[in-house]
Amino acid sequence: MRETTSQMRRIINRIIPFKIKYFLSIILYKYFKLRIKGKEPHVKGFEETVNYIINNGVSVSRFGDGEFQWIFQNRSERNFEKNSPILSEELLKSLKVNDKRLMICIPDIFNGLDQYNIEAREYWGLFLGLYGRSWISILNKNKQYYDTQFTRPYMDYNNKENAKKKFELLKKIWEKRDILIVEGEKSRFGVADDLLDNAGKINRILAPSENAFEKYDEIYQSILDYVNLKDNVLVLVSLGPTATILAANLIKYGVQTIDIGHLDIEYNWYLMGSTTKQAVEGKYVNEVVTKGYKVNEITDDLSKKNYELQIIERIEGKDECN
Repeated sequence: MRETTSQMRRIINRIIPFKIKYFLSIILYKYFKLRIKGKEPHVKGFEETVNYIINNGVSVSRFGDGEFQWIFQNRSERNFEKNSPILSEELLKSLKVNDKRLMICIPDIFNGLDQYNIEAREYWGLFLGLYGRSWISILNKNKQYYDTQFTRPYMDYNNKENAKKKFELLKKIWEKRDILIVEGEKSRFGVADDLLDNAGKINRILAPSENAFEKYDEIYQSILDYVNLKDNVLVLVSLGPTATILAANLIKYGVQTIDIGHLDIEYNWYLMGSTTKQAVEGKYVNEVVTKGYKVNEITDDLSKKNYELQIIERIEGKDECN
């Protein structure tokens, strides 16, 4: 079944023209809605999600399309994290955590798609038609979820005029807080832009850009070693599904950890005024095939110096160690 659905999705994307795919997505979404009637999960929107983080200091585990695919092990093998039974099990355990210190986020897509642009509506319509019922089977319709798209407040939305207001609200999460950023080798979250300018001291642990989950234990221990020496540190993790699991597991130590995802890339697209996903100079963008993988060195001397001073540890991937 996993291979069949993956093949079907690849065929749809490669062969069928967009207009036909969009029409098909509308039909599939309506059919999906009929099949899940009365089972729709409750998802708070962007503003309520961000304000809850600010006001309550909670950790955040985010489940987007990728995380659900990894749970069911039908994520494309040509992605930045390999499918594995252990990854699937750990993600499912994280999704089921019931702790007031942890916010569980899923996409706000179950009660309409009008807020999204046509490309996003086409994507979610087809995606839910193929996978949506399996998602519903592992979600709790009585649980309050929050919006995983809070880290993607710009590109997929029809209304981009309120993007500035959204980013200003997001910046309040780390205002005057010391931050530990845990990210892929070339992610460079907040480098050469002003996203983190209102934060306190910034340090970084660099992990593998691909298959970071294979080094999970080492990353986990490195975070604990750091926060045990500091007070009130906010941990921001940009490591795909590894970030989702870290946030859920670190709450037992009282560490506020936010799976921050692609927020910095979204912010750069906003600054660029871009309406399509594109490469960002000096940063790894896994959603832009080929060009997004080719990462140049940081060109601004001050940004480069500050970034290098912030790095306290590098955790190499298995391939890099050979």
